[in-house]
Amino acid sequence: MALWLSLAINYLIDVLGHVSRRGNPTRTWLTHSVITAPVLGALIAAISLDAASLVLGFGLPGEPLALWAIMGALVSEEHLFLDSLTEAGVYALKRRIAIAHFNYDNAPLNIGFALLGVLLITVSLG
Repeated sequence: MALWLSLAINYLIDVLGHVSRRGNPTRTWLTHSVITAPVLGALIAAISLDAASLVLGFGLPGEPLALWAIMGALVSEEHLFLDSLTEAGVYALKRRIAIAHFNYDNAPLNIGFALLGVLLITVSLG
């Protein structure tokens, strides 16, 4: 479930949140805001957990739903943190903020963060 949420939430944030303006891709506040992204992540987690319980044929108590909704919100915030390291930044209310100004297609940095993500998932499941 953790791997699924990581892939699904990150994919949907980027697919729904990138638009092209005058030929330049840009992020929208809809998915790249510190307010809306956690809601989207929690919603994706709740829908995923509900679908999994339907497929498996049993209902789940409320505690796992709350846990995975929080996990979904955290995954979305991790995505925003990494995006805040790029020059485009993320939305905090109506303003854009950027912690650093790396290019979004910086291959060594992206590979490093991908490996760090795999390490963190491995440690959390171990």
